[in-house]
Amino acid sequence: MKNRKLTLKHNKNISYKNQLMLSYTLILAIILLIGVILYSLSYSQVKNGIYQQNRLSLSASVTQLDNTMELTNAAVKQITTNSLFNNLINKVNRGDSSFYYLGYKTQQSLKSITPVEFLLPINNSFIYIEKSSYAISPILFSDFDFFIWNNTKYPIDPAQLSKILVDPSYWNKFIPFEQLGTSSKNFLYLYPLTSASQVANHSSSVICYQFEHEKIMKFFSNINFYHNGYLVAYDKNGNQTFLLSGGGPVIEYDTLKNMDFEHNIAHFTQGSNREEMLITTVSSSYSNWNYYLIQPEEEAYYSITPYQRFFTTVTLAAIILGGILAVIFSSFGNQKILRLSNELNIKESLASSLNLLVEKQKPVVAESYMRRIMEGSITNNVEMQYIIDELGLERPDTKFHVLYTEVSPSEESDICTKDLELCFENYDMLVREALRRYYPDTGYIYKPSDRAFAILIASGESLHFEQVLEQSRNTFISMHNELLQKYGIWIRGGLGSRNGLISYTWKSYQQAKEAKSVTTTEKYILSRYDFIKSNDVYYYPESLSIQLSGFISTGNKEQVKELFKLIRDENTSRRSLSFTQQKWLLSDIRSTVFKKRHSITEEGLLEDRLKLLDMIDKQFEGEISIDSLKTIALELCDVCGTETESNELIIKIQDYIVNNYHDPDLCLTKISDIFGISENYFSYLFKREVSENFSTYLERLRMAKAKEIISTTDTSLSTLYEYLGYNNAASFRRAFKKNFGVSPKEMRDKTNAK
Repeated sequence: MKNRKLTLKHNKNISYKNQLMLSYTLILAIILLIGVILYSLSYSQVKNGIYQQNRLSLSASVTQLDNTMELTNAAVKQITTNSLFNNLINKVNRGDSSFYYLGYKTQQSLKSITPVEFLLPINNSFIYIEKSSYAISPILFSDFDFFIWNNTKYPIDPAQLSKILVDPSYWNKFIPFEQLGTSSKNFLYLYPLTSASQVANHSSSVICYQFEHEKIMKFFSNINFYHNGYLVAYDKNGNQTFLLSGGGPVIEYDTLKNMDFEHNIAHFTQGSNREEMLITTVSSSYSNWNYYLIQPEEEAYYSITPYQRFFTTVTLAAIILGGILAVIFSSFGNQKILRLSNELNIKESLASSLNLLVEKQKPVVAESYMRRIMEGSITNNVEMQYIIDELGLERPDTKFHVLYTEVSPSEESDICTKDLELCFENYDMLVREALRRYYPDTGYIYKPSDRAFAILIASGESLHFEQVLEQSRNTFISMHNELLQKYGIWIRGGLGSRNGLISYTWKSYQQAKEAKSVTTTEKYILSRYDFIKSNDVYYYPESLSIQLSGFISTGNKEQVKELFKLIRDENTSRRSLSFTQQKWLLSDIRSTVFKKRHSITEEGLLEDRLKLLDMIDKQFEGEISIDSLKTIALELCDVCGTETESNELIIKIQDYIVNNYHDPDLCLTKISDIFGISENYFSYLFKREVSENFSTYLERLRMAKAKEIISTTDTSLSTLYEYLGYNNAASFRRAFKKNFGVSPKEMRDKTNAK
């Protein structure tokens, strides 16, 4: 009987284990099914990512090539309108001395018309004149045979080339040098120089550009052709115009045109081995060519293969581990451990995703933080501490100072005005890379305008500032020489003083900016200590007055204190002012604080703030000193300081105006559109928070900048109005005369006379 009971108990235990095993197996199967679904979705997403990357890369490369073709086409249009050239192509009698003189004059004129070769991927260009069988370029005018044998790097038959040049079927397309019997991979591109009187399928002269294969390849450096992929382009008539890295037979235009493209992507099976090809197409907005990128699908999906292996490995591991856990947990019934393990895995995956998202956004956020630190627009200590923690700037025994730089093309660079914008876009990448490489202490860069950069530099507190300054100056000189020699970039810089507190970086930024403004060609890097301050001129620029008014408006006491400290240091430690100059300084500061006091509307203020205003009014009647004005300014901070959303919005708008005051389109409408508010509400809000109209504030800021530039630099007055955002010189002069009582020229003459 006892043995029977034991047998029943044993059978019951086996049934219970089987139930647990079945439950865990079902759970494992569900998890694997979800994994398969997620894998399928991820696989599709990765493929779509590859398609999108192909489209974007191909579109960007085609745009670069289009820009190059647009530049060459612009040169062609200028040549066809050149009267000397039009006279030359109609000359037939080569025995006439006027023919050679006209050729010489035309050659000289081409030097200013043909594109600058360093802007284009070409190594040679010339014009073939059919009537006289002559060739002309900016450096040579000679018989065509002589020109070809002596002005090309490759052995080319002039007779064969002359036939190709006048054949319309070769015009406006990239012709491989291989068709001319050479081993070069370069291309020829022929433009017919057709005047209005000539027929479209014939031209008496053709301009020939020799494009370098390596430079063309750089346009498509982001595209991988793999072992037998290629890029082909057809014009609207189906003629092949471009072929790059062709590794196999080129698909005909009719076949490509009839393919079913979905989002510019199609698939095609070619050859006897039935190889699957991925086709991406992009249309040129300039030449109307259709570009087709053909890649082997197996290699194009190279990034998915490791993904598949990883998924297979994970799946097998999950099955094995799940089976083991199912056996263990079914034996011990420890369901809580399995549930806890799944929860931890999910949370770890989410945390990794969030960390990845944060890492991608860090550069943008960091530059935004640096802008606020250097412009001094952080209004409270809590926000400042948060930004310091985020940027990792809480460093014991470390001080910081600012390097402010401005870049421009070197004087030797022959760059026309319309190409400056493209150059400045390239400068951004080159200068940023150089700054991070030469000043790796923090790596945080702020870009206040198109050509200006400011970087935060860290140094040990134990080091003397003279030593740090010398090291920063030597580093800048090395960077300056490298940028000048490699890229023709001229860079000037100014260095500010060191601060132990990040919240006072704005002062070093202002000092560095001021030091940069007095640099010269010989002294292209200066610090605030490298130029002597005048003893008969006090330091209180209009921009400082505007900044003091702004700090009071936002109730930022700490920055008001630091600003008064800066005023005291500049006018007492670094200058020996006369009694009269000291009185004028106090008068200007008093005027700023007094205007701010009377811009405050008393209606709606609390009783304690009204009493504080009465105390402030009485203080204005007493003896005025820098200390008393500082006290009044701090008391006004208590009256004005708020933490409302409207106040924060106006602070952001003020920051935007300070950084974009030179924009000629800056107006109520533009700012309203950018910040998503109506014009009427913005006008009301700005007047309420800043106590003056937007137009008055903008004009006052521009005039303050104009006065600083005229007084401290030798900038040309004829172009100053454009830099400050005025559409014409007359309106700028009227505004300047209204604010300062003299014209810009009179102020410049008065400054130079001192």
